[in-house]
Amino acid sequence: MKDSRIPEPVLTAMSQGTHIIRAYREHLGYSIEDLAVACGLAAEEIQNIETGLRYNKGYRDRIARSLSIPVGILEAESDISDAA
Repeated sequence: MKDSRIPEPVLTAMSQGTHIIRAYREHLGYSIEDLAVACGLAAEEIQNIETGLRYNKGYRDRIARSLSIPVGILEAESDISDAA
């Protein structure tokens, strides 16, 4: 996926199979715990999301705000869908 809103290091990490949220988190220098605190989720939830577990839109919105990225970037990512 080529999106001019996504920094090159994030795109590179994604092209190597890194989940978009992990790629952004690492690009910004956040630990899993940092992101968990910032968005109000448990560190285990962040780990599960980064390994591909489906999650709901509310989580997506909270994570996007915490990483200061447009939610649309996460919504456009094909491997991210709303949990059933």
